[in-house]
Amino acid sequence: MKKFFKYLSALVLGSLLFAGCEKFLDTVSYTESNTSNYPASEQDAMQLVTGIYAALNQASYEPSAHSFIANLTMSDECFGGGGQDDYEIQAYDHLLYFEPNAQLDYWTPYYSGITRANMAIANLDKVEDEDMRNQLLGEAYFLRSFFLFDLTQQFGEIPLVTTVPNSVTEAAEYPAPGTVEEIYGTIAAGLKKAIEIMPSKKWNECVSGLRHATKWDAEALLARVYLFYTGFYSDKEGKSITALPMMDLETNELSGETVGKDYVVSKLEDCIANSGHKLVSDFRLMWPYMNSATKADYKYAQGVEGTWITDDVNPEEMFSICYSNVAESSRNRNKFDQYLGVRKRSKYEVNAFPFSRGYGMATVNPYVWDQWEKDEPGDIRKAASIYNINDEMEDPSKYSWGNDNQMEESGFWQKKYQAWGAIINGTFYYEFSSIAEYGGAGSDLGRGHSPQNVQIIRFADVLLMHSELTDGKALAGGKSGMNMVRERVGLPDKAYSVEALRLERQHELAFEGIRWNDMRRYGKAYCLAALKTQLNQPIRNAGGEWIVMKDQGAGYEARYNATWGFRPFPASEVSLSAGVLKQNEGWTDASAQYSNWK
Repeated sequence: MKKFFKYLSALVLGSLLFAGCEKFLDTVSYTESNTSNYPASEQDAMQLVTGIYAALNQASYEPSAHSFIANLTMSDECFGGGGQDDYEIQAYDHLLYFEPNAQLDYWTPYYSGITRANMAIANLDKVEDEDMRNQLLGEAYFLRSFFLFDLTQQFGEIPLVTTVPNSVTEAAEYPAPGTVEEIYGTIAAGLKKAIEIMPSKKWNECVSGLRHATKWDAEALLARVYLFYTGFYSDKEGKSITALPMMDLETNELSGETVGKDYVVSKLEDCIANSGHKLVSDFRLMWPYMNSATKADYKYAQGVEGTWITDDVNPEEMFSICYSNVAESSRNRNKFDQYLGVRKRSKYEVNAFPFSRGYGMATVNPYVWDQWEKDEPGDIRKAASIYNINDEMEDPSKYSWGNDNQMEESGFWQKKYQAWGAIINGTFYYEFSSIAEYGGAGSDLGRGHSPQNVQIIRFADVLLMHSELTDGKALAGGKSGMNMVRERVGLPDKAYSVEALRLERQHELAFEGIRWNDMRRYGKAYCLAALKTQLNQPIRNAGGEWIVMKDQGAGYEARYNATWGFRPFPASEVSLSAGVLKQNEGWTDASAQYSNWK
């Protein structure tokens, strides 16, 4: 980070705020813009905030470094998978590391986003239109809180950056880590501020544009922050924590005020009643395997009425990382689907339809499939979320095990974020999005052109968080949020209990990057029991004979006890900080390093 900060000047915006916006910079120069004259227009203000969102996409240029894939593979839902040389993804699964800077490509853009947000917060008061000013300022606070929250869940006590440096000398000083209270106090205060100032317009009437962060996103994220902070840290610190701390946004010091459960619940109820968000009619229609091009030949999808509800019209989708399948740069396309796709197939194979071609990461733990049926018989979300080759393939004996040395292969693949192909005019296309309906021009776009957004928050989660915080309180219409989610998939109402709520979250939100931190906030005993469900599950490595998943290194229990689930800081950051940033516990000796599957 020191390399980054030493170039930061409050007077020069061009290279910092608009990284990734090359097309715009071809025609407009900001090298002479400064805090006294910028933003000079609403267009400037929009561009200022667009620069913050750009960091969100930049952090996914290398998906295997991102928290989304790390969270999938560290949870009990998935193994690491990948090929024989995809050591880092297998290391995540076993709470180890392979490369000391593995997550630098995620860390650096997020801190860039935090700095851009700080710059916006300091300067958006110049926007004359009150609604637009409050919307954009709220987005800046929301995004800063999101970046901080995602980072602190990954790394713990991270450097806390809340202001714009006043000089190059000040910028060169490596920022000190915040305490847990200071970090969460900053996150909570930013979200509370965003909630207070952002216009209360429906989700699809946002004044700054569709899929910009809204007041409703801030209310939902505040609940997620509250649940993780009070759950995880109560367990870790051995005491009851029932409220979030609050920082004073002017002084950047703890204010002594807190955000309690009643406030969080009231904001969830505001979101439920007034946002315009709602559950889509059929759970399966949210996932791209239901697109019209693939569905025509995919037997599983043919029995479902309707087609994929795309991101631009999906009322259940809230805050997302947004992508375009026809973006000029491959870096602005969704590469998660490619990384999580069934591993490299050199050509279309009839028996593999509708899979396209990917890197084979995050193979599914067979225990998840087997236990799902025991916990919730007849739940359509199981087959809607997991592809079982024995159930879906016409002839499973022809399945190609070990493509390109696929590791930790179980015969189960998650469906929500996956590379999907299609048969168009008798020819296999690697990307269903090649057709005009999804933005293509009719010829095969090839791999890596998924138009799917990565949903960080969706409305079903809001309903489930409300049930969790209110012990199943009924909403308008007489049902609890949990039972509204169950009703959508044809399941009967269930009396609220902690166990029932946890299972509902596990099934509804499977493979969405949420399970890992749910496991952690439920307590160490729960987390360890869940991690151990991976042991002794049948897998095949590089197409070899069946073996079983086993502990790597010291094992799941020892590694979680040593780390509490936090990842190591990038080693280069520890070095650059010159002693300011100390490496996290559990990551300083050789036992933390993964070398190869044993």
